Amino acid sequence: MSAMEEERDLIYALRALQVLMGSGVGLEGAIHHIAQGGYGRFTDDCSDMISNMERGRMLEEELQRLIRSAKSDAYRRLLNSMRTNVTSNTDLLSSLEQQAEREEESRSDKLKRYIESLQGLPETALSIGFLIPLILGIGAMAPFLMGDLQGVPGVTIPPADTMLNMFRGGMVLAITVLGMLVWGAHNKDPGV
Repeated sequence: MSAMEEERDLIYALRALQVLMGSGVGLEGAIHHIAQGGYGRFTDDCSDMISNMERGRMLEEELQRLIRSAKSDAYRRLLNSMRTNVTSNTDLLSSLEQQAEREEESRSDKLKRYIESLQGLPETALSIGFLIPLILGIGAMAPFLMGDLQGVPGVTIPPADTMLNMFRGGMVLAITVLGMLVWGAHNKDPGV
């Protein structure tokens, strides 16, 4: 799995762990709650962890296994805090609070950068989606609008078929450009 998949629901898992442990639930009870669903990759890992612990493995070993396979620094940090709590009985609640605040700030920064990167997109899409069809439509109608000028010296009117083909080609190009703009915006999505 990618780091983005690990981080997608991490803030919610951090807050859930924080609430559960703040109300007196132990780490293993919190892991059982998270394993019931709703927290993406963390739910899957907690389910695996529980099933492996039922087979006789220790919680510390399972957390170490997950730390080695984690791709995201934030996810690895959470798992490391949990493992440190198991081995050294540290204050996991304050660590969870700090990590949740850090993740919220990181998420806000990602959203801010994403919004800033999309700043000119609506105007560009409106220009391409409105002006190009209008201009091409007028060009396609030019042979019919200027048909009376056919005999005037120095005036050449292109055939209607040529102008219609230019209209079609221009529309395909405009739709392609609009598609590329949407695709680019979708690829910049921070996944939060």
